[in-house]
Formats: sequence, structure tokens, C-alpha cells
Amino acid sequence: MNTKVTNPFDPIAKEYDQWFDDNMNIFLSELNAIKYFLPNEGTGVEIGVGTGRFAMELGIKYGIEPSANMATFAKQRGIDVIAGKAEDIPYKNESFDFAIMVAVDPFVEDAVKVYQEIFRILKIGGKLIIGTLHKEGEAAQKYMEMSDSDVYKSAQFHTISESIQQLRLSGFTTFNTCQTLFTMQPVKEEIPIPGYDKGSFVAIEAIKINDYEKNYLPRL
Repeated sequence: MNTKVTNPFDPIAKEYDQWFDDNMNIFLSELNAIKYFLPNEGTGVEIGVGTGRFAMELGIKYGIEPSANMATFAKQRGIDVIAGKAEDIPYKNESFDFAIMVAVDPFVEDAVKVYQEIFRILKIGGKLIIGTLHKEGEAAQKYMEMSDSDVYKSAQFHTISESIQQLRLSGFTTFNTCQTLFTMQPVKEEIPIPGYDKGSFVAIEAIKINDYEKNYLPRL
């Protein structure tokens, strides 16, 4: 009897996790870009924590992940993982000082809804840091060609301008960016620079300045 796979990342969880060991310079370069905006203190959460690689390295103890197999790896790395989707985050209002979301935006059903949910769970003054392979970068262009992949065939990559507009519609303000992966196979970890015109991987910092009225039932 065939078993239907409900999450495309479940059957590749082990392969996905091994990728970080096989591509350490890429991973460290992306990690440096997230660190560029990471606060020195506060409680954070990773949205789409995956196998927990970023959360573990950044000292983030909480995460949400829809893939059970990916979450198993993250839990083994000491992350408190809750099963769930980014469009319906199972945390209370203003639970966190900051949130990160790395390479998740192409796979969500409704980016604005996701960012509204993250806005909701952040405290006033909190920040969201998105790490994205933006649509105009070499890496995203490569993945968009993988139409035979169960993971990437339906991925929707975004330009940085599109992502910032989605964040703005969700209530975020005060945007900053930095970039890395200036080559597809870096010979060493790269140091990020401001902007988004040269690197394939961009980190976007978005700040929650004020409360924002949205059409959802708040979790109090």
C-alpha cells in the first residue's frame, strides 16, 4: 500500500541535514548574514526551524516546524519544537523579542499571513530577520530550474522588493538588508555586506514599531 507523503521535506530530512556538513562555507556565510542583525539579548524563535542547524548555532531555543522528520533532528539539537505551519503560529501574542526565518518564504502558502502571524507574536520593538534566496540571485535561479523536484517544483521565490512590500503590509517598518553568497561555491565563509545587489542570499531586518490592526482572532 502506498503511503501519501503530506510534507515534501519528510522523506529528505536526513539528506537535508547532511547538506549543511557538505556545504559548510555556504552555511557559515548564511549564518553570518543572520548574525548581522541578531540582537545581543532576548528570547527568539525560528519559524520553519527545519533540522535546527541555525537555531542551535544562534542560541535560539524555540521553533515551529511542519515536517515531523525535520523536527526530530531539531529536537535532538535541544530545540523546543512545536508542530505547526507559519500561517497559523501556535504561540501567544507578544511572546518573543525576535524571530528568524531562513529559506522558508518560497514554501509558504501566504507570505503576508505568515508575516502577520510573526508580527503578532513579537513584542513591541521586536524584530524579524528573514534569510532568503531572492528571486534575482544565482542560487534561486538554479532552484527554479529544478521542476522535477518534489520540494522545489512549487517553490515561489520573491524579489527583495516583493518581500519588503509583504512585510510592510503586515505592519513591519524600518527595513535593512545585508547580503552574502557572492559565488555559488565559496572557498571560505563570507562576511556579509549591506544591500542586496550582489549576493544570492539576503538577510532582511524588519522591526515591529507599533501595534497593527489585522483581521485575525488574537490569542490572548
